[in-house]
Amino acid sequence: MSMEAFEKLHFDSDVYCKLLEAEREAELTDVRYSSKDVLKAMCEAIGE
Repeated sequence: MSMEAFEKLHFDSDVYCKLLEAEREAELTDVRYSSKDVLKAMCEAIGE
């Protein structure tokens, strides 16, 4: 397996795990965020 293929597989696996984690959290709480809230938090996190 090439390094590029391995990295893509690893990235895809990480994304899948994060989505599963988000789905589990959504099942356990009623807290929801709008796209504007998420974008604002992201901008604040990177200092923009």
